[in-house]
Amino acid sequence: MAPAGGSPETAQQFGANRSAISLAMNIYKNLGTSAPSKTSAIPGDASQPGSPRSPPWTLQTMAMPATPVVEALIDVYFERLHWFIWIFHKPSFEEQARQILSMASWGREDMSKVLVTLTVAALGLKCALQDTSPYGQQLLASISPDPRGLMDQMIAELRLHLLDLLDDNCIETVQVTLLLGAFYIFHGSPSLAWATIGLSVRASYALALHCASETDDRVATQIRRRCWNHLTVADTFASQIYGRPGSLDSAFSDLLPLAEMDDTAIDLSSEPQIQGRVGVGDGTVTALTFHWLKYKLYEIIRKTLSTFRLLRLHNPLTAEELQSLIDAVHHIEGHLAEWRRTLPPLLSSDNLSRDFAQHCSTERLASHSHQSQNHDLRRVKLQACLLQITYDAAIILTHRPLLEHRLSSAYCQDVSKRFTDTVSRSFDVSIKAALRISKIPILDFKNEFCMAFIFIHLFTAGVILCIPPTSHPNSKTAQDAKAGVFRIIQAAKELRLHSQIARHTERLLSDLLKLSLHREVDMAFKEERRCAPEDRVQPSRQSYLSQSGPEENAEANKETFIPSLLTPSSLDRTASLSQEDIGMRNLGDELDVQYSGFSNLGSADGCETEPLGLPLDEALGSFGQFMFNLMPDDPLNHWGWGKGTM
Repeated sequence: MAPAGGSPETAQQFGANRSAISLAMNIYKNLGTSAPSKTSAIPGDASQPGSPRSPPWTLQTMAMPATPVVEALIDVYFERLHWFIWIFHKPSFEEQARQILSMASWGREDMSKVLVTLTVAALGLKCALQDTSPYGQQLLASISPDPRGLMDQMIAELRLHLLDLLDDNCIETVQVTLLLGAFYIFHGSPSLAWATIGLSVRASYALALHCASETDDRVATQIRRRCWNHLTVADTFASQIYGRPGSLDSAFSDLLPLAEMDDTAIDLSSEPQIQGRVGVGDGTVTALTFHWLKYKLYEIIRKTLSTFRLLRLHNPLTAEELQSLIDAVHHIEGHLAEWRRTLPPLLSSDNLSRDFAQHCSTERLASHSHQSQNHDLRRVKLQACLLQITYDAAIILTHRPLLEHRLSSAYCQDVSKRFTDTVSRSFDVSIKAALRISKIPILDFKNEFCMAFIFIHLFTAGVILCIPPTSHPNSKTAQDAKAGVFRIIQAAKELRLHSQIARHTERLLSDLLKLSLHREVDMAFKEERRCAPEDRVQPSRQSYLSQSGPEENAEANKETFIPSLLTPSSLDRTASLSQEDIGMRNLGDELDVQYSGFSNLGSADGCETEPLGLPLDEALGSFGQFMFNLMPDDPLNHWGWGKGTM
């Protein structure tokens, strides 16, 4: 990789803020005096200390694996992870790795390059461990008798040198901390992940990666910008799942423009089965396209999180707070709709139809997964799926506060129909987004590093889909929702041996769905008993929900789950949904079609939340504890329901 160290002096700008050393250097300049050459020990100096070649430097607890092993793991990294986390320039990184691996010994100045090579190999090995195919097992056998132990050794070695790497303050510092943060979020220590991603932010600001400066080395400039842009995604995602303020300064968090390079071209000329589709093969979509769309979407998500936190909502809401929340939701929706219109056809949900999936299924590609002509097609399909998931997750994030918060009883009588219609629409939109997420072909991501990322959104979608059976029992909405939860649970069951997050998803969603189904049946029976004596008109489902007291709910929790609800015939009926039913057609039309959603703010008098609130809170809270070590009483914990924490 081309060196990408400290940025030019003119780029070391943070608005009106200047470091103490920069002030001193300016004084020397104004006095016409030469500045001291050794200032790197002074806080605020971004220069790198110069020194002759140092004594040999080595890894402490292990030897670097054999060159063929490391090169094979680097290949796995760029096959399985580079399309998702874009912080390298592949040709220059591979050339740098070859140089490092060919050296008989390393000096201290080589440490950062050795460590970034080891990091890429470790994450490549992590992806290889997920591959249960014959090819994957053959690869693991060629790497080590104990590949998992080797991966643990690599990560442990990286931890030993982390402080020295931070002290070096180079582009590899940012790359290593970003990758370690991604690893720890899903596969190690989530507490350490939060801190490690924060380290990458500090290192990036120290290198002024946020500045759009140009250097003579075009490759180095693009590497810096790729790292910075991905950092905005990583920090936003961490803030989203941990429920904590991000580390980025909003005044210095703008995305930087990227340029097409020799590693961004996509070749689909050898895929005649998708030729002729609008926007396919016309050169308008490159590797850069997906990442830029992802950056822009996370920019909206970051602003959404900030907006909701600044509202400082109470629970129950006042009428004024409800109006502010509705205005904020409408504003965010506008940004999401605008982003959606920028999607090229090849990365649009239109190409996620069954027809496209049949042509481009990874099962068909499996036998050719290592042929270059299929690599681009497979990558584009995965990227289109990932954009769809992230967009729908943003939809749920945007509308969730309107579903969670209750309205103070003092303001219930003053709530207009427009407000209640807005809440009803939020329910409809959230359910449709959750249904689309449930249809994502998660098995296609079985060997991908991002599988755990997808399961976070699958779990959230599953929780949302457990609401309709209790809010709209025996309705088409409820049937569609149950089918969606079944799909998620089944996918989690199939992947439970490959992913810790899949195991948690299966267990927690299964328990929550059982309770939701039990309450659906219980409410239907009670409604029939109320209506039968006088043969009166059936009351609304919502008016029934408001009459279920805490004693009845407690009694329902103790009763036995009815196994007949999970018979094969019922599963077949709920699973037989058309693509149109679940909104997999053009997303631009989705808001024009609504379910018969909430007719008010949650009950007949508009002042009660839906009856599954406590189980939803417990399921989300358990997930947050298992996956991210978050305590239920954490005031910023995002993994809860109805507490007004948003």
